[in-house]
Amino acid sequence: MRRAATIIGFVLVAALLPALLSGFQLQQVSVAISYAIAILGLNLLMGFAGQICLAQGTLFGIGAYVTAILNATYGSHPLAALPAAAAVTALAGLIVGLPALRLQGLQLAIITFGVAAAFPQLLLKLGTWTGGVSGLPIDFLEPPAFLADNSELWLYLMTLACAGVAAIIVSLVLAGDVGRALRAQRDSSQIAEAFGVNLVKTKLWAFAISSALAGLGGGVFAILNGFISPQSFLAPLSITIVIGSIVGGSTSIVGAFVGGLFITFVPTWTSNINLALGNVIYALALIGIMLLARGGVAGLLDRFTAALTTRSNPNGKAGQSAN
Repeated sequence: MRRAATIIGFVLVAALLPALLSGFQLQQVSVAISYAIAILGLNLLMGFAGQICLAQGTLFGIGAYVTAILNATYGSHPLAALPAAAAVTALAGLIVGLPALRLQGLQLAIITFGVAAAFPQLLLKLGTWTGGVSGLPIDFLEPPAFLADNSELWLYLMTLACAGVAAIIVSLVLAGDVGRALRAQRDSSQIAEAFGVNLVKTKLWAFAISSALAGLGGGVFAILNGFISPQSFLAPLSITIVIGSIVGGSTSIVGAFVGGLFITFVPTWTSNINLALGNVIYALALIGIMLLARGGVAGLLDRFTAALTTRSNPNGKAGQSAN
């Protein structure tokens, strides 16, 4: 019940934003949602499957470059390139996830971060396809006739639709056998294996789905920006996405969107407060959130909603106990 109330509130906010924000602000929110799609994939992998990956920014970049290459080189429509971006990134995620079959924890984190560190250099080496330092342009996504004068709203609705698809995919995965297998091997791989869970298959599924969502988010990011270059996908991006996952709540779908907004807007706000101390203020804000909401902002919202529900229905707990 509380989760349903949180989701309904989130949907209402998403519906009201176009009326409250300027075109530029709405564009920034769209970028935040593209990051949120990648964070959603990381939540599935880290929060529900118990696997660490510090290469989500790289997978995000692969999705962006697949979209840009298909559009700039082969003339594909940007939206038509998104499924291909997700599929290619899922295959890349399987390769990144292979070490997870043998390694765990810090070792896996170091290997995946090594992938993130090497990715920008690889983009430069493959300059024939990626455009090298010059990057690649993406065709502007023409709005339909009824939104001809409001391209920012059109891009926002497109981004929101992709995010909705991603959220539905994660919800279906978590509600099915794959989701139960993910949680089981996260809690105890030995017990999960004793109950017949195929650990190899489960881990690879987790990496593939998580990577596909990162690729989808990257493709949306490329469309929103209209241009990409290696500078957009440096190694710190992967750390930033992990921060978004932890701040929002790594076991929450709504938390992924909170995390996307956090990593997009908070660094800008802190820099506006004091340019020289922007990173310090950002770090203090991050520490403060972690002290107040150890389960992420989504966990804090759940507790707040629970408190309101209990206050409005003080006999609810007793009634449930009787049942």
